[in-house]
Amino acid sequence: MSLLLPEGARLLHIGPAKTGTTSLQNAFHVNRDALAAHGVHYAGRGKQPRSAAAAAVLGRRLAGHTPGLEAWPQLVAEVAASTAKRVVISSETFARAEDDGAARVIEAFGAERTHVVITMRPLADMLPSSWQQYVQTGSRRSWAEWLDEMLRSGDTLHGEQPEFWRKTRIDALARRWGALVGPERVTVVSLAAAPRDFVLRTFEQLTGLPTGVLVPHAAADNGSLPHAVVEVLRRFNTAYGDLPGATADVQAGLIEFGAVKRLRRHPELLEADDRIEVPRWAADRAAEIVDEMLAGVRAAGVRTVGDLDALRIPSRPPVEAVTEPSAVSTAAAAELLVGMMLAAGHGVPTFDHIQGRVPVPKADLDGVATRRLVGYAARRVLRSTRRRLRRG
Repeated sequence: MSLLLPEGARLLHIGPAKTGTTSLQNAFHVNRDALAAHGVHYAGRGKQPRSAAAAAVLGRRLAGHTPGLEAWPQLVAEVAASTAKRVVISSETFARAEDDGAARVIEAFGAERTHVVITMRPLADMLPSSWQQYVQTGSRRSWAEWLDEMLRSGDTLHGEQPEFWRKTRIDALARRWGALVGPERVTVVSLAAAPRDFVLRTFEQLTGLPTGVLVPHAAADNGSLPHAVVEVLRRFNTAYGDLPGATADVQAGLIEFGAVKRLRRHPELLEADDRIEVPRWAADRAAEIVDEMLAGVRAAGVRTVGDLDALRIPSRPPVEAVTEPSAVSTAAAAELLVGMMLAAGHGVPTFDHIQGRVPVPKADLDGVATRRLVGYAARRVLRSTRRRLRRG
């Protein structure tokens, strides 16, 4: 089966998150000149047009991001003006759309030209990375609490559901977007049991790019954080959220764009043994949900690529019981602190200097709440260090 989309197509990749999106988007972004030479335009100025997607499907600005609602008409105008053979728009934020938001997107790009692509990894693999992302954006729930809420809610498809399921149930995504563009213009790509570059090679086939054009940047990997690090961030959220005047913008500036961004510059600190493990009961429940999703995808009549049945099988064996971390690496803790202090304006002229944008005004980051949070972090690091020394 040829995957090549017709000339004039707008390939709308909606994710969802944690399905190889970061690597794919970086590959498109850093190879723009090569794409253009082969008639492919990657829409947006950065790695992905997240702010534009949020404006379209959520109707609001994302915490920590300066671009607001104006980003959406700018993206639409860019796509409309493109004379390339094929245009690629990729953001996992599109998967968060309800029916009206999805309709707004398709109306802007044109139902007769838009081809929606949905990527998916084994659901059990997505649970740890999704929880850590929730924590990065402010969640206070522990790993066990989050799993219990997500997997023991009974019905994960109908009624009022947590956002995780609204953007992860690929059967619901296939039906929602297929109703707008037609099932023949929706492709579900399974990355399960596939080589690491499978998603890149698949998108080359979709867009008519020669094999090997999509090469991700060496630092493009958005690997999982160690369990202990995520637990520290979760405790940060709890401490910060209890302070007067706490805001999502400041939290995002300190954690996602400060501490975590800094830590990712040291991949050796991300290779700790304390992975976020999936308990067996959660893996079994995830397999049941995948069976439901695959039945829905096949009933929707959309195109499929890859081994869908392998989405039931986690890439790592589950464990009988999850052991909560008791201490974080002092080296990792130090980098987290440095990242927060830089984000708060210590040692750099402005927050814009380290991020290349201004998601949070510097004045807000210099407030009492921020100083108290950094102090709290320092005290935790000292206590952790003392415990490690006593054990050593």
